[in-house]
Amino acid sequence: MAGLRMDGVAVAEYARTAEEAAADLDSAAAEVGGGGVSDESYGALGAQIGLGASYGRASGALRQQLADGAGALRSAAEALGHVATRHGNQDAEAAELIKRAGRLE
Repeated sequence: MAGLRMDGVAVAEYARTAEEAAADLDSAAAEVGGGGVSDESYGALGAQIGLGASYGRASGALRQQLADGAGALRSAAEALGHVATRHGNQDAEAAELIKRAGRLE
């Protein structure tokens, strides 16, 4: 691709940032409550309308969304890591070719 420039260091940093964000989402998911909450936790009205069960479903959905987000970030971090590695390998190969070309002259 003509005109495309890539900074391998920046891509590797993006990968590290994505991995850290995934860990943050995992931590947030672990802190989302729901356990130990019953209908009675919200009083008679809460018990009557099933507020505890609703809260449990909502917290479960939130935990799943956080886990899915963490997985997506890890996947992106892995892909970015592959890109940075390939870019670094190409730089090393280009440097070796330049060295060889200098020896041939």
